[in-house]
Amino acid sequence: MKTLVPSLALVLALGLTACDTSNVDDDFTVTAAVVADTQLGTLEAAVTEAGLAGALDDQDETYTVFAPNDAAFTAALTALDLTAQELLDRPDLAAILQLHVVAGSELEADDLEDGDTVTTLNGQTLTVVVEGGRIGLDTEDADSAANAFVSEADIEVSNGVVHKIDFVLLPN
Repeated sequence: MKTLVPSLALVLALGLTACDTSNVDDDFTVTAAVVADTQLGTLEAAVTEAGLAGALDDQDETYTVFAPNDAAFTAALTALDLTAQELLDRPDLAAILQLHVVAGSELEADDLEDGDTVTTLNGQTLTVVVEGGRIGLDTEDADSAANAFVSEADIEVSNGVVHKIDFVLLPN
């Protein structure tokens, strides 16, 4: 037990250091944040496969990224009856990923109000839906319910902000 406590303290200290973005390094871009986060491994693979990693490193642009975590990808794959490889092989993979990115603005959670709309990189509009204090995103499909909710907000990066979401958004 005596060795477990210091080891656990070291792991927690390293984990908190890795997640502390209060003093964002100039090179800690959207792509770096995705790569550094163990909950975003599937998103990392998808961004790499779609050839979007370099674009999300652009320091001359500001981005708001709604990043589906690994559990979100698992749920989407189940709902779509796809394997991870089948998703990565989709010809519309870049369009799916671009639906999660808003260029030209850094929208923190406090900036997102019920009914707000944002235009994504693929040209589609997302509507902010606030339900029970949770921030959701509606792809403006057949209903007005949120398709995904923010599970972790305001991960500051040098070229914007990342919000983890609980489901993969799909273009209409």
